[in-house]
Amino acid sequence: SSPRLRRASKFQNKMKDYIIAIILGFITALMAMLVLKNLEVGLPFDNYFLLIIIPILWAFGIWLGEFLSAWVGFMRQFARFAVAGFLAAAVDFGILNLLMFITGLTVGWPFTLFKAVSFAVAATNSYFVNKFWTFKRTEKVSYKEYLQFFAVSLVGITINVGIASLVVNGIGPQLGIEQKVWANLGAVAGSAIGLIW
Repeated sequence: SSPRLRRASKFQNKMKDYIIAIILGFITALMAMLVLKNLEVGLPFDNYFLLIIIPILWAFGIWLGEFLSAWVGFMRQFARFAVAGFLAAAVDFGILNLLMFITGLTVGWPFTLFKAVSFAVAATNSYFVNKFWTFKRTEKVSYKEYLQFFAVSLVGITINVGIASLVVNGIGPQLGIEQKVWANLGAVAGSAIGLIW
C-alpha cells in the first residue's frame, strides 16, 4: 500500500481512539454521577458538568499517550489501558451505588450481592474493552478464552467482594461515618486488595 493510504489509515485509527475515549468518558461520567447521587454529594459545579469534562480528559489522555509514544512506544496502549481501567472502576462503583440507591440497602447479604453483581459487570466490561480496544485484538471471543477470564475473575470477585463484605458487614461503620459512605469505603478496600492480587 502507498504511504498516503498508510497515513490515512493511521489517521482513521487515531480518530477512532478519540471517539471511543469520548464515549467511554461519557459512560464513566454517568457512573460517577450515580455514585454522587447515592452519596448525596454535590460538586462545586453542577454534577452534569462531568458529562463534558470526563470525556475531554479521556480524549486528552489518548492524545498524551500518542504524544509520549514518540519516546516510549507503549504509551499509546497504556493510555487506552488507563481509560479502560477508570471505566471499569466507575462501572463497579456506579452499579453498586445504583443498586443501593434503588433498594435503600447498604449492609448485610444485599450489599454482598450488589458488590458481586457490580464487580461481575465491571470485569466483563473490562474484558471486552481491553480485548477489542486497548489491545486491538480482532479475533472473535472464544469460549475457552472467556472461561479462562472467568476463572481468573472468580478469584478476583472472591477477594474483592470478600474484603468489601468484611469491611461493611464485619467491621461496620467507624468514626461516625454514614452507612452508605462506609459501604463505598468497603468497596474501595475490596478493589484495592483485589488490585494487588
